[in-house]
Amino acid sequence: MDQTDLLHRISQNDEYAFSELYRVYQPGLRDFFRRYVHADTLADDLCQELFIKLWDNRRQLAGIRAFRPYLYVIARNLALNSLKRIAVSQRAMGELLRHYPVQQEATEQTVIDREYRMLLNQALARLPRRSREIFALCREQGKSYDEAASALGISRNAIKNHMVSTLKVLRSFAEKQLGVTIGLMIGIMKFLLP
Repeated sequence: MDQTDLLHRISQNDEYAFSELYRVYQPGLRDFFRRYVHADTLADDLCQELFIKLWDNRRQLAGIRAFRPYLYVIARNLALNSLKRIAVSQRAMGELLRHYPVQQEATEQTVIDREYRMLLNQALARLPRRSREIFALCREQGKSYDEAASALGISRNAIKNHMVSTLKVLRSFAEKQLGVTIGLMIGIMKFLLP
């Protein structure tokens, strides 16, 4: 199937065509993101975010003539925006550390950790049981999509679809409730999870 036909089919809500587009472009995009952000988890998140954006804007895809350059411009912009957000977060964290004593009592940190964990649990509680289970395997236990699919007896594509929708819910929650990006939220989760 040629690219023009593929994009036209995607613009008509063809999920199989979108899966084919994902299969063709995801490995290269993931490597591209890795070179920009130097972090596998963030590269995966940005790659997922890019494909979510493509799906959300699928109606416009049929009109794109130079798709590959279009795709990599979006990828570059996502990576740069992510790096800017990280820099802002790091500057904000530096400001906080300058204004508060470096040596916090362990009980204070424990309370803060519990509060973050409670907020993260609220976000995770919004997910269907299967999505929570898949998220736990992939993000909390560090399993690959293939390993999670094997453990649950479902397809890799089902794992990917659950993760895409899960990351959408978590991104929305993080931005609306916590005022942070999904990358920062995942970083906080890694810090807090046992």
